[in-house]
Amino acid sequence: MRITLSESNSSAPPNQREEWSDAPEPAAIAGPPCIVAWVGDSSDPLTLQAKALCERNADAVATYRDVASIVASPPRLPLTHVLLAQTDRSHSVEASQIRDLRRVAPTAKILRWLGPLVAPSVGLPGQDDWIESISWRDSSHALPNWLDSRSDSDDSARSCTTQGLIIVSRSWATADALFDAVESIAAQQKKSMPVMTWRRDGLTRADRFTNAHVVWDDSVWRPSTPKPCRLPADTANREYRHIWLTGMATPSQIDTALRSGVSVVWNKPTRRESIEALWR
Repeated sequence: MRITLSESNSSAPPNQREEWSDAPEPAAIAGPPCIVAWVGDSSDPLTLQAKALCERNADAVATYRDVASIVASPPRLPLTHVLLAQTDRSHSVEASQIRDLRRVAPTAKILRWLGPLVAPSVGLPGQDDWIESISWRDSSHALPNWLDSRSDSDDSARSCTTQGLIIVSRSWATADALFDAVESIAAQQKKSMPVMTWRRDGLTRADRFTNAHVVWDDSVWRPSTPKPCRLPADTANREYRHIWLTGMATPSQIDTALRSGVSVVWNKPTRRESIEALWR
């Protein structure tokens, strides 16, 4: 269900939908141990943060200097994930390296993590050896989702425990695009829908969800302005998870946003993995 009438607007945008299903508690789903190989540098602050996310969301993390090292001495336990940390342009990923990795870890998911000095188009393998890439900006939400063993299973029993999704943006088009994406993923993966609301300027006393995700577009809030997490007095004790939606944020801006009370930063355009994390 969409509630798209902003307090500062007099009319509701088009395409409102009336769909809502009660969200039961998610069932615990057991799976095989998550064994990760981190391949590449992990000495600077950004890679250390990304590696710490892997360690928190995996059962074990093995560290390798390069692809040749893991091929020569693979871990005893079967790998479920391999992360290739590319921190500068000199560490390109070759198609032959991907084939070598798939030989020693045939069932592992392979992901290329790109630092701030690497453009997304640098050093991509050919189409036959394509691997997914993420930016360092997407680490906080993309890595836990990538490591989630349930993501490839039949998760029809999984549901959204969040009652509301509030998009705060001066642009209706920004909110509408996110609403469409949430509806599409929910339909494809048989997940329950949150109640979705658009606000132009901020939260209002009408937002009375017990818990909700609040997406703050950078058209409304930036780290140089006061923190966005001040809720109306009668909702101060409710569980609201704040997300900053922006483009090309610097490490300093992201750090300021997190210290201001933002839980995660979404990059523009928003990755599918980011939206899927709403159901985690």
